[in-house]
Amino acid sequence: MSSENYSRVIREWCAATGMQAWAEHEDMHISIGETLVGLIHNHSETQELLHVYIDLGHWDRPDLYRILLEENTPISSDDHGCFGLHPVTGSIVYRSQKSLSSDSNGTNLLEEIKRLIHVAKIRLENSMMQ
Repeated sequence: MSSENYSRVIREWCAATGMQAWAEHEDMHISIGETLVGLIHNHSETQELLHVYIDLGHWDRPDLYRILLEENTPISSDDHGCFGLHPVTGSIVYRSQKSLSSDSNGTNLLEEIKRLIHVAKIRLENSMMQ
């Protein structure tokens, strides 16, 4: 699978944000506000995807696993993302993905990820309040 859409999206993202471009084979971890986000390109899949991992921090709850599993059950979320635990840090992460095509726009990607962060945080906070 070609990585041309990913390379273009990176260049557009960097032009819009002033960041230095990274190599397309590298995973990228950036801070958006106070949230760490991992951007991982997987060009070996059927369609070109950008995996987005949002670090939502640590929560100390005895029922944490049940809450995360219950939050993953509905399929009604627009991005079809899911919650999990980072295998190294133990942080709660929200994992989503974006299909990359010739219509993908790196200039808009930052705002899309900001919206995704907001939605993930609200979903997690709401589920912790129940």
